[in-house]
Amino acid sequence: MNELNDQLSWKKFIKESSKEKIIKEVKPYNRLIAHTKNFFVISGYGSFTEGYVLIITKDFIPSYGLIKREMLVELNFLKKILKLNSKNQYDKDVVFFEHGMCACVGGLDRAHLHVMTVNKKTSEDSLSRAIEKVLYKRKVGIKSIKYKKYKLENIHDINEFMNDSRYTMGKDYTIEGKLLELRDIKNLEVEKWPFVTEDHIKSGGHYVYFKSSYLNSSFLTKKNFQTQFGRQVIYENEMDLSFEFRSQINKLIDENKFLEPWKWQSCIFEENLIKTVNDMRNSLKNNKNSFLNEVHTFEFKVL
Repeated sequence: MNELNDQLSWKKFIKESSKEKIIKEVKPYNRLIAHTKNFFVISGYGSFTEGYVLIITKDFIPSYGLIKREMLVELNFLKKILKLNSKNQYDKDVVFFEHGMCACVGGLDRAHLHVMTVNKKTSEDSLSRAIEKVLYKRKVGIKSIKYKKYKLENIHDINEFMNDSRYTMGKDYTIEGKLLELRDIKNLEVEKWPFVTEDHIKSGGHYVYFKSSYLNSSFLTKKNFQTQFGRQVIYENEMDLSFEFRSQINKLIDENKFLEPWKWQSCIFEENLIKTVNDMRNSLKNNKNSFLNEVHTFEFKVL
């Protein structure tokens, strides 16, 4: 692995982040919050919700489905302390999601689990609606549309066609594939993540893991979505539940109608990102007291 090209390099994060106990601007490697023997936690680009972090493997492992089995207890400890910290600090629940084998960071990848806070009004129904909305917006399951002498295969062309009644009302067209719903994508047991994905990975497959506090609005799928599916689901949930968030996003879209704010490449939400780093470096030190044995066993340290 070429360290120069690794945007999630543990060595770079520990070196650069240790120089600043409090950050005032975002730099490539100054977002480190905490770490254990095998994992480290950073604030994520695209923090449209405060408290958004990533749990990343120190070693170069391309998917959580390929970690050593003995590492799972350590990972579960990090999930528990981050969930508790979000409850204590923000009074918010979190959702965990991973795009396994996505190669979504500059063509490279290192296993990273997203931990994203969700609106206080979030429910099983609101998350299910958000998932269904994203499945529809991405036209998941549709391979192509045949209309007259044309065959549309590009997702943007398919979206424009299906969303425009001038084309669909009473017109003769055929769809190759099936528009998938939430029930259609639950093809692996979510509670058995990550190791249930191992055979699928070894055959060259991708997967998406999405775990909320509600089993019905959680899933683990072998379907090959485009990346950032989980981020878009949380974005749609926030847009549905928060007038303040909707207003903020609408102002951004007014400035650029082509903007897709849920994509971290479009908006990093720097103010939230900086606040998350500084706040969580303090709050996690307080929440360590609830996990003294694990803190010692897994060598948990907060910057």
